[in-house]
Amino acid sequence: MYWFLLFLGVVAVWLLVLALLAKKLWGQGKALTRELAAAQSKLEAAQSGAGSARAGQDARN
Repeated sequence: MYWFLLFLGVVAVWLLVLALLAKKLWGQGKALTRELAAAQSKLEAAQSGAGSARAGQDARN
């Protein structure tokens, strides 16, 4: 009986460690997704600005 309780304790500790690791990775994934979305919107804004500037130059020429 003692060995079974010890086994359950070890399993519980491992599950806790895995849960904390998963939580950390989930947070990093969310942060990375947020950064990628911000970079994409900056890129789209820069491309849009460059496109409108180019169109203005074409209209003047």
